[in-house]
Order: sequence, then C-alpha cells, then structure tokens
Amino acid sequence: MEVWINGKASGLTSDNRAEILQQIPAESIEKIEVIDNPSAKYSPEGSAGIINIILKRDRKAGYYGSVQAGVNNHWGWNLGGNINYSSGLVDAYANLGYRQRRGSGGSLGEQEYLNTGMYQRAESESTDRGGGLFARGGLTFHLTRNDDLSFGGMTLQGSHRNQSLAPYHNGLIGAAQDSYLQTRRTSGDGDMQMYHAEMGYEHKFGEQHKLTAHVEYNRWMSDNDNTYQDSIVYYDGGLTPTQYSYQYRPMYIRNRAWEVKLDYENQISQNWKLEAGYNGRFSHENTPQESFADATSWEGVSPVEDEAFYNRFIYEMQTHALYATVNTKLGPLGVMAGLRGEYWHVDTESYDYAQEHNALLRDEPFRKDYFQLFPSLFLNYQLSPSAQLQLNYTRRLRRPWGGQLNSFKNTRDASMVEFGNPELTPEYTHSFSLNFLQTWTEHTLSVSTYYRPTTDVIQRIRYQSAADGLMYMTNKNVARSRSAGIEIIGKNKLWRILDLTTTLNGYYYKLDGFSYVIDGQTVTGEGQKSLSWDARLLASVILPYNISLQATGNYRSRGAITQGYRKSNASLDLGLRKTFLNKKFSLALNWRDVFGTRHWENFTSGPTFWRHQKNWRDPRVNLQLTWNFGNMNQKRHPHQNDANSQGGEDDQQNFGGYEQ
Repeated sequence: MEVWINGKASGLTSDNRAEILQQIPAESIEKIEVIDNPSAKYSPEGSAGIINIILKRDRKAGYYGSVQAGVNNHWGWNLGGNINYSSGLVDAYANLGYRQRRGSGGSLGEQEYLNTGMYQRAESESTDRGGGLFARGGLTFHLTRNDDLSFGGMTLQGSHRNQSLAPYHNGLIGAAQDSYLQTRRTSGDGDMQMYHAEMGYEHKFGEQHKLTAHVEYNRWMSDNDNTYQDSIVYYDGGLTPTQYSYQYRPMYIRNRAWEVKLDYENQISQNWKLEAGYNGRFSHENTPQESFADATSWEGVSPVEDEAFYNRFIYEMQTHALYATVNTKLGPLGVMAGLRGEYWHVDTESYDYAQEHNALLRDEPFRKDYFQLFPSLFLNYQLSPSAQLQLNYTRRLRRPWGGQLNSFKNTRDASMVEFGNPELTPEYTHSFSLNFLQTWTEHTLSVSTYYRPTTDVIQRIRYQSAADGLMYMTNKNVARSRSAGIEIIGKNKLWRILDLTTTLNGYYYKLDGFSYVIDGQTVTGEGQKSLSWDARLLASVILPYNISLQATGNYRSRGAITQGYRKSNASLDLGLRKTFLNKKFSLALNWRDVFGTRHWENFTSGPTFWRHQKNWRDPRVNLQLTWNFGNMNQKRHPHQNDANSQGGEDDQQNFGGYEQ
C-alpha cells in the first residue's frame, strides 16, 4: 500500500518511509484517509490502494496554534508547536518539533537444515534511540480572486543509534548440547536529512473551472555506520580455540526526486465534469557501501578493507503519465470513468570493488522500459437519501523498489544472506469492489466486498544453498494470486456518551505454486490458500469533568504467506484525555499494546529447511500536554475553501475512499 502526506508522495519511498513517519509529530496529524480504489487522476502504485496522512493546516480567519510537550516510559520525549494565520490576502502555517525516541524489543529465530541435520536458534534483545528536528511551513498568496500562488517545504534532521546482542546456538538436531555458540553484537549509528520543497499555482476560470500546476523537489540523505562483532565458542573439549571477527560497514544513501503535475478541471454542466492532466516523476539513487574487517579480534584492532563486500548501487526511474476522467450524473446514478497511460523507464547498476575502480570491467546497466494503461470506473447509485450502492474497478500495480533490485549479497543477519533481483518486474492487480452505505441519525453501516486477481506477484523466496549450506533470501515474481474479502464497518452512538466503531474483515487468499532455478538449484513453493479474518473495535467514552476514554482492540487470524503461514495476533491500546481551562489545555495518556502481545510471527519451510521467526516491540506509554491559543474566529474569507484547508485530496466523491 502506498503512503502519502497531504495527497502527495512528498519524498516518501520504501527505503525511507519508516524513518520519516517516525519523526512526524502525532499532534500534527489531522486525519488519515484510506483510498482503496483511487481514480485515474492518481498514481496506480499500490495494489491495495493509498494511505493518505493529512497534516493539520487550519484556515480559520486570524491566527490559531498550539504547543505540545510529551514523555514516554522509555524516557523518550517530544516538544513542538504549530501556528496558522489566515486572511484575505495570505494564508500561512508553520510547524516545528523535536522528538527523542527510545525503544526496545527483541526477536526469536529458529531454523533446521534437514539435509545436514543441523539446527540454529537465536533470541536477541535490541535497543534503539533516535532524535530529530521536524519543520514544516507554507505560504499561499491570493493574488486575485481567481489566482493563488503557494510555496511549501518540509525538512527532517535526525540521527539514530541501535544495538542488539544475539547468541546463535548451533548443533545437531536431537543432540544434548550445542556444537558451538556464535554471539553477534550488532550496532549502528546514522544521520539522516530530508528536504521537501513545493510550489503550486491555481487559476480559476470560474467557480468550478480551474487549472492547477504543481512542482516539488525531494532530497533524502542517510549516512549509516554498521558494526558486526562475532565470537564463536566450540564445545569440543577445548580442541578449537575461540574465534573472533569484526566488520565495519558504512553505507551512504543519496536519493533525489522531482515531480511535476498539471491538472485541469471543468464542471461543464450540472451533470458533467471533466478532469485531465499530466504527471511526471524523476528519481535517482546512488548508494555506496564499504566493508572493513578484522578476522582476529572482537574490537577491530587492525581492520582492512574487505573488497568482497564493496557495493555501489545506482537506481534511476522516470515516469510520464497522462490521464482523463469524466464524471456524470444520470438521475440517481453517478458515473466516473477514467483512463491513465503511464510510460516509465528503469535503469539499475551494481558495482563491486573492481568495477568501482575500473570502468572497463563494468557490466552494461540493466534497463527496462514499460508502457501500461490503467482504466478506472466508479458507479454510485443513490438508493435513498440515506443509502447508496457503489461498484468500483481500477487497475493497479506494485513496482519493485530500489533495495529489491540490488543484487549485492548482504550478511547483516548471521542466519540469512539477503540479496535483490534486478530482473524483477511490476505486479499488476485488477481491483473490483462493491460497497453499500446506510446512514441513520446515530448509526452508520458500511458493507464492502472486493476481488483482486494479481499477476507476477513479488514475494520473498528463501532457500538453502547446496554450495555452502547457508540460508539465502531474495525476491522473485513467483506466480499468480487471487484475493477476495468482505469488510463490515458499523459506527454507533449510544446513550450520548459512547461511540463504537466495529470493523470485521473476512478474506480469502490463494497463491499458485511455483518452481525456479536460482544459483543452479531448483527452488519450489507449494500453492498457498487461506481463509482469514480480523476484527477491530474502537470504543470512545465521554466521562464527566471533560474526560474521555478510548480503547482499541485488534485481532488478526492466521494467514498464508509464501512458503508458510503467519501466526494469529491480538492486541489492546488505551487512551485517556482530559481538557481543562475552557479547553485551552489538554492532557493525554496513551498506552500502546497494553498486554505486550503485538508480535509478528511467521513459519516457513522448504525441501531442505524449516524456519520460525518472531519479532516484537515492548509496550509504550506516552503522556502529552497541549496548550491551544488563538482568536478562534470561525469566519472565513472569500478566497478560502474547505478543500484547501486540509491539504489533502478533495475529489474522491465517495468513490473508494474513507477516513479513519
């Protein structure tokens, strides 16, 4: 699923998404939209749709702002503030915050090598720390009643530090004790910088007839120093001395991207609306990685450059898209039909040490050109003033991202060697959905069904090498999949003090079997099918003395994954909020994963191996104090409108989108 900020990618990629989102202050988020079937106006990226994070950008006349300070049980803390100003001539907003993260967690890994009769088991604990300055601001000038010129920017300056200690127990299956113990300490330090700048211009020919131009530039830089220290103790009566090794691997990520959009919108008549436009995206990544090793000491007394682990990965992609959509209304039936054509070019290079220092040894870059059409159709039938039926169809795709294409073999995990596949191709999905929505005074019921057949599914493949006996993991376009499901959402207001939102999902997934030759050996996977379900209950209770309580329970059943299955999971989150002094101040207490049960646990197997992997994060309790200030004037100026007030998408028209 794609993740956007204010209706745009805003520099988020699969490589940096987690780090950037961790630094965005929660108090800066207005709401989160889930757009499961976006129209042809938007990128078809993301086979399951788009998550759109809308940041606060209040447009009340005058000024309004808030200041926040918080702390959590891991001694992390945050401090920030935002301010908004709006008038008939200019709108402005600014957001500044600093966040210090601290957390802990762990992992459990077990695997058996059936052809050698060996096992490996490791349970590790990890800690991570990070901090960053997040700043965001923008200006919109109302040049005339019909012309707006806007500028905006966002930046993140941060660092992180993590450490883990993992003892790997190795031995013969069924033996009374281990054959040897490998202890690995992994530590990492890094700095990261993100810059996002955008400029937009909007001209209105009439009330619902406009032309919009938008340009943005994104820059992501990350310097990471990773250290791996190993010791191996053999339980053979002292015949083999303890072995030590040290590896230092710096990696420098440099990403930059441009995006250009031109959108035209014309409400031709009361029942006809036309939208058309162009979208161009241009990205470049250059990521060198070095390695320095000392095979005789734990501390790295005399490290030398290890040429075998040098790698430079260069990844470029450019995309050009044209789209057109037509909206019409035929009595109670609303129709939106669209077509998007996309051409994109991918260019990847991966250099080893010799190729880096001698251009004559370099292979030809891997280049690939694509052109695809992405149609969309949305039908909305108004059954009654309070009930509607929707039938939607879109064609989606999921492109492989940079790391999945890099053929370099990474050994950061002592139990698994990871490498990418430059020949990966996108996976394509036909997304069908049928939705029913009924509203009453205090209740809402939504029932949605979907069917999504996908070709060239990208999945992680694990196998044991016959050459060296090690476990390897890569990505392949494995087979075809089908998924279908039903989602029921009920929103109920009870006794004026209780709001309940209940979500039930049932879904069926089937993945065809596959067989591939990798590194000279055949890797197979049996077909997978599963019938799974999950549930979410959100309860909000209004208590006396301006106190509100919120509880969120989640359950996810067992489900199929490539070469295995994912274990079921349940968790509970709690929140308590108190406002005082005429709502000028609020105090919020949040307890995430109350019982410490939010685990990610998988079981996979193949002809020569069995593997169990479990990861978790420790529960977190946050306390936050907020002070709100401003003139609170609700009157808007003539140039202002609700669509711009949030900075998000405004034309989904209930076709495939909903809020959370």
